[in-house]
Amino acid sequence: MPHIVIAEDEDDVREYLYRAFRRHAPGSTITAVPDGAAALEEIEQHGCDLLISDQRMPLKTGIELLRAIRARGAAFPAIIISADMTAELAALEAGATAFFYKPLSLNQIREIIQTWLIPASS
Repeated sequence: MPHIVIAEDEDDVREYLYRAFRRHAPGSTITAVPDGAAALEEIEQHGCDLLISDQRMPLKTGIELLRAIRARGAAFPAIIISADMTAELAALEAGATAFFYKPLSLNQIREIIQTWLIPASS
């Protein structure tokens, strides 16, 4: 069963992402946390098959989280999302698989699942 970790500090956005991924990736375990530090702890304890992370979060930004997991040799797909137009290059340089501007649409969520989750679990 694939494990999706969602790191997003805004409660309403985190809830939207959780519900959308649960609906469009049935059979996946989905863990939604409020910051990068909690995401890193979740990944270290339970693994991860797909990470969806906001860039601007307290305790650890999405890019800091990405650098930490890539430094540990993790190769799973990691998607950074942000409303910050200047974050894309830094996210990709830090090892992001892809970068999407917020807010994510349902079509983008389906694209993420079909592109990076389904191939890994089939």
